[in-house]
Amino acid sequence: MKIVFPTDGNKLEDEICHHFGRAKNFLIFNTEEKEIKIYPNPEAKGEAILPPEFLKQLGVDAVICFGLGPRAFNLFKNYKIKTKKAAKRTIKENIYLFQKGKLRDLTEKDVF
Repeated sequence: MKIVFPTDGNKLEDEICHHFGRAKNFLIFNTEEKEIKIYPNPEAKGEAILPPEFLKQLGVDAVICFGLGPRAFNLFKNYKIKTKKAAKRTIKENIYLFQKGKLRDLTEKDVF
């Protein structure tokens, strides 16, 4: 499973960016291979592709973040990519919480 985190860093010890669309990078953690890959956020670079479309092309299965804009929320829903509410911790801690089933789904309350 590929899980993505918006971040301004590039390590598992970094924190999750509070604003999904303005994150510098997307860190993808592959739970089967236990590896990470870092991709620059295309929206932050001024590219035409939206982050949900970009992440769908990368085969992401889940997004862990604090909240989403309405367009991103609906696109992830349409793409059948899970969206989970991040805890106020590092990426590494959120991976652990996700694998233990302790992160809730994002809801309309998390759309801003």
